[in-house]
This record gives sequence, C-alpha cells and structure tokens, in this order.
Amino acid sequence: MDTITFDITGMNELFEKFDKFDAKIKNSLKDEVNASALKIQSDAKKNAPVNLGSLRNSIYLKEMSDNTKFIYSIGTNVKYAPYIEFGTGGKVNIPAGFSSYASQFKGKKGGKFKEMVLAIMEWVQKKGIASGKQSKSVAYAIAISILRKGLRPQPFLIPAFEAEKPKLKNKIKEILANA
Repeated sequence: MDTITFDITGMNELFEKFDKFDAKIKNSLKDEVNASALKIQSDAKKNAPVNLGSLRNSIYLKEMSDNTKFIYSIGTNVKYAPYIEFGTGGKVNIPAGFSSYASQFKGKKGGKFKEMVLAIMEWVQKKGIASGKQSKSVAYAIAISILRKGLRPQPFLIPAFEAEKPKLKNKIKEILANA
C-alpha cells in the first residue's frame, strides 16, 4: 500500500514555530509523535485480518524526520492491502477525507486471478472447508464470487490513525500548555 499522508490541522503552524522551542519541548513533542506512530502501527496490525499473516507482518513504520519536522510513514507494501482497507466492487467503502487517496487504486488489479485462487485454496484447506482437488474447485467458485460481488472492506490502517489522531492533538496541546 502506498504510504498514506495525513495532515493534522495545526501541525504545520506548530512546525513553523518549532525553532523557537527549547530542546526539552522539542524532545517531548518528538517523543509524543513517535509514540503515536508506534500506536498506529500496533493498532493497524491488530486490526488487520489474518489468513497467513502476510498483511499483518508487512505493516511497517519508517521515520523520515529531520531537525524541523517529525515525519513517520506507516503502511504496507502488500499489493492487495488497499482492497482489504476499502473493499472492492459494489462493496467499496471510503471514509470521508480519503477519497483522493483511495481513487489511485480504482480499476487497478491487485494481482493475477491464478494467485487469488491459490491464496483462497490455501485458506479453504486451512479452514477445513475442502481438501485435495476439491479445494481448487471451491477456491475457484469463491474467487468468481468475489470478482462478481466484490469484497467487503476490512479497514485496518485508517481506523488506527483516526483513533490516535485526537489523542496526539491533546498530548501536543498539553505539552505546549505546560511549556
């Protein structure tokens, strides 16, 4: 999943004034942003649906901060992640404020049909729904159904961000009020 970039209202103004803060305040702010980024990553991993664990294990946190900004990238490089987050076909559900981000995935293919059938076949066998050659037939039928009807969204990253955002804002306000 390409990185989602979020702008928390008021953060840009805070960063413009950043040079005026003393080192203790800067470190406190950086620690809070870092803690929030770690919490978002942790919650996204908890929220991610699990079959083989590929999606959950792929959720990364990368720091890209410098002396004037605290930037953390939280995302995944799994091709199918946006389709899990937003759903597919007639079941797509895009939260308010994320339509421009989600639109970049519209009409794109997350992989090959054969890969989809193999992944579903593995799931079918793991769940004990079918085994042997029968699992391929069942997986094929499920794959066709997904293509026709769509896949319901199972959001994992956006809910983690939305839950943490107000907490981070309050922590920043508290640090600045006590400065």
